[in-house]
Amino acid sequence: MTTVVSAEHVSKRYQLGGINTGTLKGDFASWWARVTGNPDPYQVIGEENIQEGKTIWALRDVSFEVRQGEVLGIIGRNGAGKSTLLKILSRVTAPTGGNIKIKGRMSSLLEVGTGFHPDLSGRENVYLNGAILGMTRQEITRKFDEIVSFAEVEPFIDTPVKRYSSGMYVRLAFAVAAHLDAEILVIDEILSVGDFAFQKKCLGKVDDVAHSGRTVLFVSHNLEAVRSICERSILLEHGCLSQCGKTSEVVRYYLGPVGSQTRHKNVN
Repeated sequence: MTTVVSAEHVSKRYQLGGINTGTLKGDFASWWARVTGNPDPYQVIGEENIQEGKTIWALRDVSFEVRQGEVLGIIGRNGAGKSTLLKILSRVTAPTGGNIKIKGRMSSLLEVGTGFHPDLSGRENVYLNGAILGMTRQEITRKFDEIVSFAEVEPFIDTPVKRYSSGMYVRLAFAVAAHLDAEILVIDEILSVGDFAFQKKCLGKVDDVAHSGRTVLFVSHNLEAVRSICERSILLEHGCLSQCGKTSEVVRYYLGPVGSQTRHKNVN
């Protein structure tokens, strides 16, 4: 079967205490303060950059492949590198080292409301978000009613999304991403925002997407959901690929005493 996602020795390093005020003007002011030996105007009072100049590896030498039509689960503790990996795969950020090869159009659902403008209505944001994800206007129009029906926001579709609850946000965002005819669908831990009925509905949609021959990368802390829809999974621990294989075996390792002892040693 064709390989559609290939990660080869992927690593991501972050500089701790680096300049990141959110604006070019602020970054320049912080940099100039350090050069001249003056206090950083953007530093929080009482905060010290004791880790200045140190680095942290969010990912280190991670390699795996995903075949066409496969649903791959990605599990691990908070801070294990799961979201960083998906951002690299989605080309939101670049790896420090290694290579990523993607074959086909990818649709990513990484954060609630990504690509949504709060002052625009749900209808306008469906077209905006769809365009960001690579859909044509004709494609969005053809699937509009299906998207809105799936998201269950018909009465509010012409209401600005800034008035939406987080659950309404995620329902609409997921519906747009899931109905895009992309060959690869990437889903981060986002379905936890919805209620149980909608989570079940989303998992059913993910299963339908997989059975249609498309590929899904699924990150979740809901191990039952991972077990139910993913035949194969990978386990990330401290930025490294710890396990890769059948989901049942990877989850058993993750929950079992061997995995716990390994994580305890790594922490210490």
